[in-house]
Amino acid sequence: MMNLNENIHRIKSLMSEDKEDSKREMIRSLGLADAIKYFGNYYTIEPYLKVVDKVNFIKEKVAELSEWLGGGFGLVEIDEEPIHYDEDENELRQIEYLGKNGVTVDVYDVDMSSHLGDFNVKYENLPVQIIEELVEILVNH
Repeated sequence: MMNLNENIHRIKSLMSEDKEDSKREMIRSLGLADAIKYFGNYYTIEPYLKVVDKVNFIKEKVAELSEWLGGGFGLVEIDEEPIHYDEDENELRQIEYLGKNGVTVDVYDVDMSSHLGDFNVKYENLPVQIIEELVEILVNH
């Protein structure tokens, strides 16, 4: 037989799970953009989001912004700086362009004196840190 403290702990735990499930369900039904408006800000719901939710938000927001900017857009077009992707001793790679399904990563020599090329990366394949940075940028646009 459980004592009173164990029962209280169990009930609080169940209530917490119900609250988390209900927030996740609201986010799922409203969509991330409307859930942010409903809950007041992004950081209130961020703990309840999965990476797939964030990727879907990025795609939706890029598509929305692309309606008036074209098929995609450069970060400079929304007054944002390029996002650092990675680098080594010879090359600097940064995200400068957002498309409907992914980003374009521009490659420069380390001293930024010449552009060496670019490559595309789907949103789903980006590091989580970059996905989170993109969401924070797009929440404000």
